[in-house]
Amino acid sequence: MQKDYRQCLDKLAEAVPETKAALIRSLLPGIEAALNSGQTLKTIWEALESEGLQVSYHSFHKTVWRARRMRKLTAASNWGKQDKSSEAQGLREGKAETVGERDPLANLRRLEEDRPGFHWRGTQSWKTSEHATEDSNDKNKR
Repeated sequence: MQKDYRQCLDKLAEAVPETKAALIRSLLPGIEAALNSGQTLKTIWEALESEGLQVSYHSFHKTVWRARRMRKLTAASNWGKQDKSSEAQGLREGKAETVGERDPLANLRRLEEDRPGFHWRGTQSWKTSEHATEDSNDKNKR
């Protein structure tokens, strides 16, 4: 049963693409090889047009650009997934924190403490009582 499905998919893969965009995408490795050898995209289009490809240069250029972009994006996402998976595994093995132990605002508090320049606080510190006065050097207590 599975063999029949694979044969069916193999036949579809070997068939000539139905759309011009799919045809150009199937020719992309050859197009990129010609580009890498120094040919221009317009020269490649003219050569394919002389062989019977009936598509405007604008459509050809756009289809090649999209196909190359998708190939780069797919390769970049696969590369990123491989790196992230190994990093995530290392983090899981290194420490196991629960949500209660982790402070979601720790980065903001650290940045707030180390900000350069003058910082006016319009409200009284929540640590001091209503009648007590704040020290002039209360930055170290925050």
